[in-house]
Amino acid sequence: MTVLFEPRAGLGIDELEDELARAFECLRRAVLDGYSVVVALDDTDVQGVGDVASAALAHGLLGLVRAFALEGRKQGWRVSAMSSTADTDVTERVAWTEQLADSRDAGGTLVRLGGQHLGRVAT
Repeated sequence: MTVLFEPRAGLGIDELEDELARAFECLRRAVLDGYSVVVALDDTDVQGVGDVASAALAHGLLGLVRAFALEGRKQGWRVSAMSSTADTDVTERVAWTEQLADSRDAGGTLVRLGGQHLGRVAT
């Protein structure tokens, strides 16, 4: 079984701590119950081209994914992240969610779907 965690949208800076705590508890419960976890992120937030709070949340969640993957490696926890753009096909998202959830070697990994990040230059 897989838990797909999607953060709440439109949060402000003052709400980040509560959302990260909610994510921590969700991931913790899931892995302790034997579930794989995939955290779904918006790729514009991963790129940091949206608002500051959304970018901070995306990278905070990515840090949680990596920490859970590292800490749970011996126990076989499967925790990874996927980012996509709004125009990414739903079938693709589902296929990648399943692949990440089933993979023993993708722990802590971020898979970015969609081509908007290709050729970007840091500004």
